[in-house]
Amino acid sequence: MDDAAQLARLCNAPIERIERNRGGSTLSFRVWLTGGQRALFKPQQRAEVANFRAELASYRLGRLLDLHRTPPACGRLVPRETLQRAADASGDTAFSQRVMTELLGRAEAVPGAMLLWVPGSLEPVPGVERYAQLLDITRTLPPSEVSLAAELSALLLFDFLEDNVDRWSGGNILRPRAAPGEPPAPMLFMDNGASFSAINGGLGARPSDQAARLDHVQRFSPSLLRSLRGLTAQSLQAAMAEDPLGPCLSEAQIQAVLTRRDRIVAHADEVAAAHPQADVFAFP
Repeated sequence: MDDAAQLARLCNAPIERIERNRGGSTLSFRVWLTGGQRALFKPQQRAEVANFRAELASYRLGRLLDLHRTPPACGRLVPRETLQRAADASGDTAFSQRVMTELLGRAEAVPGAMLLWVPGSLEPVPGVERYAQLLDITRTLPPSEVSLAAELSALLLFDFLEDNVDRWSGGNILRPRAAPGEPPAPMLFMDNGASFSAINGGLGARPSDQAARLDHVQRFSPSLLRSLRGLTAQSLQAAMAEDPLGPCLSEAQIQAVLTRRDRIVAHADEVAAAHPQADVFAFP
């Protein structure tokens, strides 16, 4: 899909209709934009796992790494009154009250992330819980499992880099449902609101859990590693400054990303020094 065209609509197209998005513990809204574009709006709110700027940063970071798995996202202001009317119309008094008390913002506008609504239905990706076995370099990787293993390797590295601590809480690893007779669709890296902490020396909010998952990654994509090695403070700053609402990440968050990048690269180098290159660099 043409990212530039998608972003132009997400950033600028007038809102024709908006309603509550059901499912999940955070506040979000389904949006219909002029021209037929559908979107999901994640407003600024009190929940720590619903950082809308993390959604924006995740999209920018994914494109910087040439990973096209995070839906296009654009920062946007939506009138508080518009969101409250949609909440009141849902018929759910508890949700309406939450919108009234939990949304943040200045004056009458609420900032948030307007994300592309992935068309069609989504389904859980089967087999993801076996990532430790699939990425264990001492085990034979059947040809039928290479594609899933490659996706899981990229997902785990991406999540470590952005410090997404909510990926494995359940239901967050999805793909578009393929039509009968068609091959499986690519895995999507969605729901990134609980990401980009800058604590524990840059190693994240749950450094032990994240480090344990990183240790399981023993098969890599050399092209992704090259992109990771090429990250600089300047390239991250430039990418994060492109959003209309201003920089998606602070300087401290950018330095934390680079700290975690260094940990990934050091881990990959250590694995590569101990095993045959063909086994380590198993994916494109």
